[in-house]
Amino acid sequence: MKRFTASIAGAVGVLTVTAALAGCSSSSGDSSSASTPQSTGPVSASIVVGVGGQLSNADVFSAIADGYFAKQDLTATTTILTAGSNAIPQLLSGDLTFAAVDTTTAINATQQNVGITTVSPNTIGVPGKVGYAMVTAGANSGINSAKDLEGKKVQVNQLGGTAQVLTEASVQADGGDPSKVQFVEIAPPQALAALQSGQVDAAVLGEPNVTAAVAAGFKAVFNPEETTVPNLPTFVFVTSTDFANKNPEVVKEFQNAILASHTALNADPAHLREIAATSTQVPAAVLAQVQGLPLFGADPITGDQVQSYIDLLVKFGALQADAVPKGDAVVWQG
Repeated sequence: MKRFTASIAGAVGVLTVTAALAGCSSSSGDSSSASTPQSTGPVSASIVVGVGGQLSNADVFSAIADGYFAKQDLTATTTILTAGSNAIPQLLSGDLTFAAVDTTTAINATQQNVGITTVSPNTIGVPGKVGYAMVTAGANSGINSAKDLEGKKVQVNQLGGTAQVLTEASVQADGGDPSKVQFVEIAPPQALAALQSGQVDAAVLGEPNVTAAVAAGFKAVFNPEETTVPNLPTFVFVTSTDFANKNPEVVKEFQNAILASHTALNADPAHLREIAATSTQVPAAVLAQVQGLPLFGADPITGDQVQSYIDLLVKFGALQADAVPKGDAVVWQG
């Protein structure tokens, strides 16, 4: 078996709920769909996949446990990443073969020409009222819609980042003025405490923090992905351009396996909870209460999807129009 990467010692096993908004696809469908990339293999290989410790990476653990990688002649191990940007040097050094990162990180890596390419969706924006991420506020805060955030302090994980952009776009779509919202940068693990202390009026939380906030007496107000990035990839899998160009068969086998996992998990929420209970630090009892499960992109990623995401980031100032790449340049064309 060909070995491309070395295992990584000392992986950080912590739960990181990303407020850079993980979403996914609600599409079901057969994993043998004609739109799924077909392997020219078989090529047997060992791969190391960098993942976050959140529910949205249940797809990788499903692909291992349920045999989707094995069916593609891939032997996969995982290592936990605390931030998408941490994946880039490890991909370039060969310590990682693939990694799940937020789409903005993938776009920035392409813009900076560091040698990273996007090969598959991870999650996509949830198109419903209840999302995997929710803007959450006090029960008596007077915040009942996105427009009500005008004049309020709102927690985000990063100023100018994806969570802020999607919240601003939601406020505008609801007839409000996003310039009247005051955003405060607070790391996700401290967001609920900031709500409880009154430091902020609302927070952009990902599950299971939404469930924890509701249990503490707060309310989930709206899904910031619903009117902004429905069905667009919010997290993606990337690899080094050098690896993809030298090992296109392995990339296609990875695509086949991960898309098959996505299709199965979208169709079976109970199994998604089961996988998440073993791959994260979220207790099964908490997972049973979570309403907004991640939804996974069950079709190959396209440049048009990424372009729509880029256009939104440019519109709200997260990226500069004269510097961003085209969507097709972000996606591997092998």
